[in-house]
Amino acid sequence: MLESLLTSRRRQLIAGAIALFVLLASGGVAFALISGGSGGPAAEVADVQIATSTATPTPVRTATPTPTPAPTPIPTPPPYNGTVAHMTAPKLGIDNYIEVVSVVNNEMQAPDDGVNAVGWYPDYAKPGFGQNAVFSAHETWNRFHGPFYSLHLAQPGDVITITMDNGLQYQYEVLTNVRYDAYSIPMGEVIWPSTRPANEEWITLITCGGRIVYNSTGFGDYLDRDVVQARRIDKNTAAATTSGAGAAAASNR
Repeated sequence: MLESLLTSRRRQLIAGAIALFVLLASGGVAFALISGGSGGPAAEVADVQIATSTATPTPVRTATPTPTPAPTPIPTPPPYNGTVAHMTAPKLGIDNYIEVVSVVNNEMQAPDDGVNAVGWYPDYAKPGFGQNAVFSAHETWNRFHGPFYSLHLAQPGDVITITMDNGLQYQYEVLTNVRYDAYSIPMGEVIWPSTRPANEEWITLITCGGRIVYNSTGFGDYLDRDVVQARRIDKNTAAATTSGAGAAAASNR
């Protein structure tokens, strides 16, 4: 009898081990091991947590965007540094060549050719260089009309064209037309106008006009000065300031 009981017990253990193996092999999460026979102690149930491995996802590599290269700036060509050749203003009757004139002892000289030439002062700025270029001409000379005879008629919007010796042209639109007393004209403000924005290029045209006092020869002296200032209206070119000495002058007729 004892041998029969032992044999039966071994069979139960073997069956339990086989059940455990089957559960493990099949990935189960719990198994029951029954101990004792009928009428024995209460069955013991053990919960077994079977760890299951979770595959770590392979990270997806995000493509690094290729930076867009900045466009290469187109350099601004330097201003043309040739000779100032001609001035035209159809509404004002101006169609004259340019004569280079100077500033002597702080006085602006007048063109030698008083009838046909407009004077330009290289002591100040040159057209195309982004500053304020200064010109002068006679209104009348030796009883002839000078180039600026009709300058006092200039109106805002009138166009003045400066032509360089290579054919390059700069266009300017009249902004102001002011008459000053010859003895109180603010020449510093006329030549270096504080109202000119830094990004604008101007020209200033000066002539005698207004009141005149005649002498016994039939010639006379003008008591006023007409000043016309105009702003460049074609593509503006920034450039360094061309400086010069201050000046105050007037031409006697």
